[in-house]
Amino acid sequence: MMLFPAIGLVLWIAFLIVAFVLFATIWGLSNVILRLLGLKPRLTGPQAAASPRRNQPPVPVPVRNRPRVPVQARPPQVEPDIWPKWTPSRRLYMDRELALWQQQFDALALHEPDVIMAAAIQRRSGTTSSV
Repeated sequence: MMLFPAIGLVLWIAFLIVAFVLFATIWGLSNVILRLLGLKPRLTGPQAAASPRRNQPPVPVPVRNRPRVPVQARPPQVEPDIWPKWTPSRRLYMDRELALWQQQFDALALHEPDVIMAAAIQRRSGTTSSV
């Protein structure tokens, strides 16, 4: 059964080779035609060495003569809407979450699965009571 994949692979490689040869032939013929018509300049010979771009000196970069003014560092200004997570309600929520996590961690450390489930059920129901 390995014969069919091998034949497919050989056919695919043959197709790629044929496509490469076809496109290389088209590319070569188009270059020959463009050079015969004079639409594409040759890159070898005296014409290429005397091109105007190679004989020009590099363009100098303009230098500014202004004195530099040191930038004074300002204290950062904190806007009240930048830290919305630090509101009192957010702090209360995070305190409850951290207490719940600590309770679950302590229950894991003591191997008390009933306490873990009770905390999860209490969290789902949304009621809070001191345990």
